[in-house]
Amino acid sequence: MGCSQLDTEGLLKLLLVLGFLAGASSATAQVYKCPDATGKLQFQQTPCVGGAGTKLEVRPASGAQPTGAAKPSSASPGGSEKSLSDTLPNERMQRERWVKLNDAKLDADRQRWVCEEQQRTMAARTSFSNNNIAGATRNTAIASEMQAAATTCQNRVTGADRVVDRLQAECDRLGCRAPGT
Repeated sequence: MGCSQLDTEGLLKLLLVLGFLAGASSATAQVYKCPDATGKLQFQQTPCVGGAGTKLEVRPASGAQPTGAAKPSSASPGGSEKSLSDTLPNERMQRERWVKLNDAKLDADRQRWVCEEQQRTMAARTSFSNNNIAGATRNTAIASEMQAAATTCQNRVTGADRVVDRLQAECDRLGCRAPGT
């Protein structure tokens, strides 16, 4: 092989790489959506035969808008349709509120269960009291302890129920939805 043959091959490779880079730097690509003979859609880089298809604008992954192209409208003529970027945060917020509401309901139920269990445990201690003055005094002390615990529990449960009511009102206002719906 001669030196001139290597130079020609190197030059061809360089031209090929430069052509590829020039093609890759264009703002949009030409893509056509064309029906084939069976009616199935095909995507190709050349215009459809007979002009039956439609030309699609393909933008780079960076989302850059080609110069001179019209920006797509995110709202319908009535203005009621929201863009995807507007609806996703709202849906996420609705689902997060739904999860918080259900967590609060579970917490309130857990508070009730803990209080009931505590009352049962204290009431069971009265069965070990003797039937005398000392036993009566012990039962009175247990009853006072149960009353104090019941008041504390009632305050905790009421607080948990307030949280549930507040979150329920938010969910009713926002239209909360369960995850996956």
